[in-house]
Amino acid sequence: MKITDHLKKESIFLDVTIENKPNVLKYISDACAHNGIITDPELLYNGLLQREKTMSTGVGGGIGFPHTANPEIRYASVILLRLAKPIEFESLDHQPVDIILGLIFPESDPGIHVRMLARVSRLCQNPDFLSAIKQAENAERLIEQIKNIENGTESH
Repeated sequence: MKITDHLKKESIFLDVTIENKPNVLKYISDACAHNGIITDPELLYNGLLQREKTMSTGVGGGIGFPHTANPEIRYASVILLRLAKPIEFESLDHQPVDIILGLIFPESDPGIHVRMLARVSRLCQNPDFLSAIKQAENAERLIEQIKNIENGTESH
């Protein structure tokens, strides 16, 4: 499984100014609606919010993985946000977050949830991946770099 199979350039938002976690979740929901991934952004927002109430998806290292299953979608989708300024995200390491990977899973495929979280977690341990996100000038180049990293062709 590759994240770039589920991440499209129109789902990458660089240097976005968002003030807090609820607004990040709203941004992800609205972006999914705008991109035609879902039709009901409120349903998606409520799913993301409910997941955060269970346990924060701020995993540490400045990264957040808000995620939820949704009955509207047939295929998993990824929304990538690079925030202009780090925000409080109730992270495990108590550090602010500036990289958000929103993951939306179809309710009809519960196994993809675990596979995608594992894949994103592995990618975030790759310094080339994080560097590519932090230094990206545009979505097109970032997608290309992530594909190279996933294919093992990015120089180290």
